Amino acid sequence: MSNPTSIQTGRLRVAVWDTDPRVPPGFGGDCLPSALPPEDAEGGRGLHLVRTCADAVGVSVLRELGASRGGKLLWAECQ
Repeated sequence: MSNPTSIQTGRLRVAVWDTDPRVPPGFGGDCLPSALPPEDAEGGRGLHLVRTCADAVGVSVLRELGASRGGKLLWAECQ
């Protein structure tokens, strides 16, 4: 994981926030995505697509309550 505060020219960073502090597989320290869902499943491929297309991914777990209300911020960066 790279530092989410460093921004490089010519790169696109997309981030999403939610109130659940649990980090999904593939965005934690292990950086290994979970198993792909069955072919007939209607969901569960989003993070796999992000990991495949991104040059870097990371997470910030927000432990402070207040404006952010805790949770996590997942980000992906592409060149």
